[in-house]
Amino acid sequence: MNATSPAVRAAIWAFVILLIGAVIGALIFKHGMATVAAVRSPQSSGKVMVGGALPDLALSSLTGSPVSLRTYTGRPVWVNFFATWCVPCKAELPQIEQRYKDKKAGGLVVFGVDQQEQAVAVKSFTAHFGVTYPIAIDTGAAALAFNIHTIPLSVFVDSSGIVRYISIGQMQPAEMDEALKTILPGG
Repeated sequence: MNATSPAVRAAIWAFVILLIGAVIGALIFKHGMATVAAVRSPQSSGKVMVGGALPDLALSSLTGSPVSLRTYTGRPVWVNFFATWCVPCKAELPQIEQRYKDKKAGGLVVFGVDQQEQAVAVKSFTAHFGVTYPIAIDTGAAALAFNIHTIPLSVFVDSSGIVRYISIGQMQPAEMDEALKTILPGG
């Protein structure tokens, strides 16, 4: 004779069903997070591809003179597309500035590219946030080439001008550090 009461059997079945549900939920979450990672760190953005050359696009300096996206070829470059109104851009900016200060002696260049705003607004914005790295303004060519629909967009380029990592959206400090390892000598 089985001494297990109906209430205990029901509790056991409820636990088993809950456990199966938790396992299925974890698998769905894991799959979903892999999809999010693929979207946030794509192999391409517009015409620009990881493993391909950074395009040579015309930009405008804050003084209005022409500057190229490839201005810093020969050095590892973190190109960060942003806008003054972009909340995630503002949130990641102090971390970008800190990494620039920490690694510029090792050759790193951070090149900020504003998305089609007036120079006076960009100057005020960068001064307010204490940005010390070079800034340019995209007049539209980069937005088209990179198919920019979401900012911030970060592109990590090695010293030979090859794109090594692309990140769409606000980067967290750990992701920044991992991306920098793809372009800095010695990781």
